[in-house]
Amino acid sequence: MQSAGIAPQAMGAGWRRRLAVAVAVLILVAVITALALAFRRDPHDIRTGTVGKPAPAFKLDRLDGSGRLGLATYQGRVLIVNFWASWCIPCKQENPALVRVWERYRTSDVVLLGIVYQDTLEAARDYTARMGNTWPSVVDADGRTAIAYGVFGIPETFFIGPDGVIAGRHMGPIDEETLVTGIESIRRGG
Repeated sequence: MQSAGIAPQAMGAGWRRRLAVAVAVLILVAVITALALAFRRDPHDIRTGTVGKPAPAFKLDRLDGSGRLGLATYQGRVLIVNFWASWCIPCKQENPALVRVWERYRTSDVVLLGIVYQDTLEAARDYTARMGNTWPSVVDADGRTAIAYGVFGIPETFFIGPDGVIAGRHMGPIDEETLVTGIESIRRGG
């Protein structure tokens, strides 16, 4: 008779263990499904709170040491702001497109401005010389400008209209076609 009393207790413990395993498996499946759906999205298409809002003002030291530049300097012009660093491999990948677009628009109403993010002055200056970057770059020494713009990771490029409103944002390395399309969309007013 005693063994009959033990069997229901052992059976209850077995059920609890099976239930715990089933719950753990369900949680694991839910997490994997959520991650799979999240990673399916193109990170360039992530909607952010900055697009459609005024670009955060800044005034930063120029990389070449020749003074300071701020957002207000470019009021009334189309401004392409690119956050970058010399150690960033995707930044190196996108650099030829930035050079070509800068050469195409440099004498127009379009300005390209680089913002150095989490880099040393020496490395950033060497990078610009080596890569042929002749557009102005400024240094976000304390990272506050990147935070104000909601930079997730570099490179990131912001398209700012003549009205000072962020018209678009591209996360990751940008190509020439995307740059030109963004610029021309702002110039057409839409």
